[in-house]
Amino acid sequence: MEKTQLQEGPRRPSRHHRDGGMLLGIKNNVVLTVFVAVITTYVLSSQWHAPRPHEHHRYPSQLDATDLEYGIAQCALNQRHPVVDRSLASSRLAARSGAGPRTILHNATLIDGDGTITSESTLVIQDGIFTKVSKAPADEDLEAASPDDRVINLQGRIVTPGLVDAHSHAGVRETPQLWATEDVTEISAPVTPWARAVDALKPHDQAIPVIASGGVTTSLVLTGAKNQISGEGVVIKMKWGNSVRDLLVNTTGAGGGKPQRYLKMAMGENQKRQFEHSSTGPSTRLGESYWFRKAYDEAARLKRAQDRWCEAASTAQGLQSITQEYPRSLEWQTLVDVLRGDVRVNVHGYETEDILAMFDHADEFGFNITALHHALHADLVMDQIKARDIAVVGFSDSWGDKKELYNVSSYLPRRIAEHGIPFILTRDHPALHGQWLIYEAQIAHHFGLDAESTISSVISLPARLLGLDNRIGFVRPGYDADLVVWDRHPLQVGAHPLEVYIDGKSVTRASDSLWKTSESLSYTREAPISRPDDVPETACRSGQSDIVIRGLKTSFVGIDGLRTKEPETGNMTVVVRAGRIVCVGGNKCDDVVRQAVDDNVPSMDLPRNSYILPGLTIVTRQHGLTEMRQEPSTADGFSSGEDYASPLSSRFGIKFDGIHLGRAYRGGVARIVTPPLTEGFFHGTSTLFRAGAKSVLDDGAIAKPNVALHFSIGHSAKSSLTPSITSQISKLRDLLTVDKDINPVYQSAARGEIPVVVHTNNKDVIAHMVALKKETGAHVVIVGGSEAHLVATELAEAAVPVIVAPFWGCEPLFWDSRNCLPGPPLTDRLGPQVLLDAGVKVGISSWDDTNNHIRNSIWEASWVAGPENRSLALDLVSKNIEDILQLPRSRDFVVYEGDPFNFGAKVALIFEEGKVRSCYPNVDED
Repeated sequence: MEKTQLQEGPRRPSRHHRDGGMLLGIKNNVVLTVFVAVITTYVLSSQWHAPRPHEHHRYPSQLDATDLEYGIAQCALNQRHPVVDRSLASSRLAARSGAGPRTILHNATLIDGDGTITSESTLVIQDGIFTKVSKAPADEDLEAASPDDRVINLQGRIVTPGLVDAHSHAGVRETPQLWATEDVTEISAPVTPWARAVDALKPHDQAIPVIASGGVTTSLVLTGAKNQISGEGVVIKMKWGNSVRDLLVNTTGAGGGKPQRYLKMAMGENQKRQFEHSSTGPSTRLGESYWFRKAYDEAARLKRAQDRWCEAASTAQGLQSITQEYPRSLEWQTLVDVLRGDVRVNVHGYETEDILAMFDHADEFGFNITALHHALHADLVMDQIKARDIAVVGFSDSWGDKKELYNVSSYLPRRIAEHGIPFILTRDHPALHGQWLIYEAQIAHHFGLDAESTISSVISLPARLLGLDNRIGFVRPGYDADLVVWDRHPLQVGAHPLEVYIDGKSVTRASDSLWKTSESLSYTREAPISRPDDVPETACRSGQSDIVIRGLKTSFVGIDGLRTKEPETGNMTVVVRAGRIVCVGGNKCDDVVRQAVDDNVPSMDLPRNSYILPGLTIVTRQHGLTEMRQEPSTADGFSSGEDYASPLSSRFGIKFDGIHLGRAYRGGVARIVTPPLTEGFFHGTSTLFRAGAKSVLDDGAIAKPNVALHFSIGHSAKSSLTPSITSQISKLRDLLTVDKDINPVYQSAARGEIPVVVHTNNKDVIAHMVALKKETGAHVVIVGGSEAHLVATELAEAAVPVIVAPFWGCEPLFWDSRNCLPGPPLTDRLGPQVLLDAGVKVGISSWDDTNNHIRNSIWEASWVAGPENRSLALDLVSKNIEDILQLPRSRDFVVYEGDPFNFGAKVALIFEEGKVRSCYPNVDED
């Protein structure tokens, strides 16, 4: 497929970025310095002609000389625009001293920012830039190496330029999130173009080095989306610093020109919610458009006044007519600069009505839009977007928790890119943890975005979007030495950096043991395939209770559909008769197969790399109870969490419809455990149900009505009766001891007959739960467990299992998760891996309130288990969950074309309750 590139040519020649250049966030003193440096020479050569000095004397102005000089300087600057200095790399190479130590990386497999692959590459880094990039043998460089040089033989390992995240809030929404550090959106007004992310940037945000450890070396830090125009963003390098200046990227063009700048605007639900109960802002999309138009009308008026002033000042005679200083406004100047084409406009919005309304505003006031951010329904208006040379910055797998991002296509990235629109992936940190930008790319590739476009979407295209592709986004001589060394191909499940360089300095490096492990053949250096779209002709039909399945490579299922202890491999056949598996294997099944053929049982032939697994079992926060989290009418409703005498059971609220259950089911998740929703401490009793059932009346729809008692302990669970963590733990202890007689379920819990599931992340709360088990004998289960690794030994000794959510166990959004393990390369192990090493029974599930990641569970389990341990990966999302929650064994099974533990596989058949329920399901719809 032809590679998509951002269009440098503007739609309106009079207002554009002139081949875009560099950053924003430059303070006033920097701007004044630019004035002093350029005005004298520029005024003489500008298209705008200032009067000659002797004409000043002949036609004296009525203005003070200082005001006049300032105005004339501004008029000159109005003729200039940000540019990308295409000579930057060569000028850097010419100017470097060449005296400092070098880093020489040889025998590297370079995947450049556009996806181009060059094997046996040699890269030389000096003075913070790449000084040499070649395929030639490294002999010459190695012979010239000094004792101070660092020489690394990468032994064929893959390197890429540093990843670029074009939409982040790192530094302005610090993690763990605290009221004191929340500075992402100034919500005192619906329009705040004067706000600047650089003024709130916190260089000590602990997320910055963690994000860097995921290979992200550059981020555009934007203001938020709670109002219409929230202000200017800033580009930073993801390195630790004591000063904001240590992080900033200089985006000023050659000769001290104008810097690149980035404005954030937004339309849609966020703004409606923010000002819903306020008279100071919009409560509908009608109001949102008014506020945009009003703001740009003010800016247009100011621009016209400035232009009239400059026109008058362009002649000596006109100077006599000027009685007022150059028109200026701290409030509106940023938008004036937008109208002059000096600011890259980034628009948050999802729905087509928001996108098209913003196009109308742009046309009315004459400005360009650089990128649509999120825009998860952009595939419905691709022709209009492409015609305007606009990029889309979005997600591959974040959808569903509100109307504007409901029912999004899994193939959105591919559709956008194939239409010739630059598609760029983001994590929107901390909405999604910025460390895993490459995971976003992996999922996009799974759903059909080709490998080159996928790599481009997180490296070269975002660099180009920022106007910085003259220095980042590629490994080229003279470019910033931002580089990532990967342990395997970066699009493989579980891929992580071994070392990350920013500006030529190593900011994180994995341990020697991780480098050694990456030499294993299982750490493949080839990209995985994408999920095939084709639906082959097949004998599989829904409702069949007899079928022969041929061509299986690996089976984790035995007779009667039960999980086998170890997988069986080879060229295998599965025979199903009367709703049960009667044979799994090779030649040993020949007689059974012949009998099935004689009985006219349909036969399904699969590719040779197919798998059969038990259906997955996952614990979730609200599947079956909530469809769109931010639309209360689509949810079951929340209890107060204080009715202890009559515990609620989620069995009565489960609804067997909606896209969340459907997509989970079609992804291989057969059974789900969901507790009742609560706003407090006590949830009630969870239910095990079939994800593919059509209603509660279906066979086996409710597989186990009362699974476990669920309690949340932490800040989010504070309520009127349990306003503190102390009171929450005390109340739970009372329910298992002195108050257990108020309902028989607590007596069962105290005897260990029904699990007591505690949703918590803090290691001290987890330690209290270990003590509670020792005191009461209850079967205590931890769900969440971000800090559980800190008490891994104690959990193992007390036989307290942990169901980790999220799968990597580390997303330190809040205070009680701040000590989680970020994993390689910063730490050798992820939190759940430390638990497994200690002997803790571990499961993996989803406690994500957006509901959408559950179908990825098999990949995430494989990530934790590692590429050589598929049995453990499957246990984490099936058998271990069954053991931990004392669930009946699943006899459901799922057949996959391809390896489900890696990207590129697809579900071929789902068998439940004695029948085939689905054949080659569409991932997005039935």
